[in-house]
Amino acid sequence: MPNIKIIIADTQYLVRIGLVNLLSANKDFTILSEAINSEELLEMVKLHKPEVVIFDYNNPKSFVIEDISNIKKISPKTNFLVISADDNKANIYKVIEAGAISFLTKECDKEEIIGAIYATAKNEKFLCHKVIDIIIEKHMHTDEDNCKAFNLSLRETEIIKLTAKGWTAKTIAGHLFLSTHTIYTHKKNIMKKLKINSSSEMIVYAIQNGLVTREEMMMEN
Repeated sequence: MPNIKIIIADTQYLVRIGLVNLLSANKDFTILSEAINSEELLEMVKLHKPEVVIFDYNNPKSFVIEDISNIKKISPKTNFLVISADDNKANIYKVIEAGAISFLTKECDKEEIIGAIYATAKNEKFLCHKVIDIIIEKHMHTDEDNCKAFNLSLRETEIIKLTAKGWTAKTIAGHLFLSTHTIYTHKKNIMKKLKINSSSEMIVYAIQNGLVTREEMMMEN
C-alpha cells in the first residue's frame, strides 16, 4: 500500500489531536496538515493535493458541505472521508451528492476509521453501520417493484447492486464478463433513467430501495 497523504479538517482541537495520534501510529499514513476553516483547507489542498481529506462540515461558521464539491473541482483525485456527529438524513444525502466517498459518525471505532481511510484512498465507498441504518430507515421497498417503476433491466439492477457494494467499474466488468466501456454505458443509462448524476446517488438509491442490505454493505466494508 502506497503512503496515503491526509489532511484533517475539523474545528474541534481534541478531535484533530485524537486523529493525529491515532493515524500517526500507522506507517501507511502521512498527516500533512490540519485545517480549521474552509479557506485554510482550500489552500492546503492546492498545496499538497492529498489522497484523503478527513472532514467535518458540522460547524457552518467554519466549514460547509459545498466545500467538498469546490475542492473536488481543483483536486479531483482528493477523496473525502466525512466523520461527523450530524445524523440528519438529508445532510448525509447532500454530503454524498457533493462527492464524499465515505461517511462515519463520531461514534465509530478505531477499526472503522482505519478501514475507511484505506477505502477512501482507493476511491471506494465506506459507510459505517449507523449511517447505513439512517439511510435505510423507512425505505425498505422491494427491489422488483422499484426497478419496474424505473424500467430498469435485470443487468442494470445488478450493476446498481454491485456499485452500492463499492465495486469499481473494472471489477464489475470482470465479474460480469463485460468490457469496462460497457459498464460505463450501463451506468450512464441507469443515471438517465433514475435522473441522477453520480455513482454516489446510485448508492443512495440502492440503499433506499432495498437493493442491498445493511449486512451486504458491511461485509464489503
